[in-house]
Amino acid sequence: MAIAGLIIAIIGLVCGFIGFAVPILSIIGLPVAIVGLILSCIGMKRQKGGVATAGLVIGIIAVVFTAITFFTCGICVLCVAAAV
Repeated sequence: MAIAGLIIAIIGLVCGFIGFAVPILSIIGLPVAIVGLILSCIGMKRQKGGVATAGLVIGIIAVVFTAITFFTCGICVLCVAAAV
């Protein structure tokens, strides 16, 4: 679980970074980052170690960063798409 949480959290973080250029990725990245954070928390309970801790830290950073990207860029894209 810890390795899966780490990998999914990294994917969420990358989606958050690319979300400024392609805002649809911030919409996809937020749920991915939340799933990565949850899996890292489960991995932290099952096994203590560096991978679980790294997944937890990157998961927290990914959720915060993609949430900022989502609320600044993603909602604007959704509003424009609804207006067209």
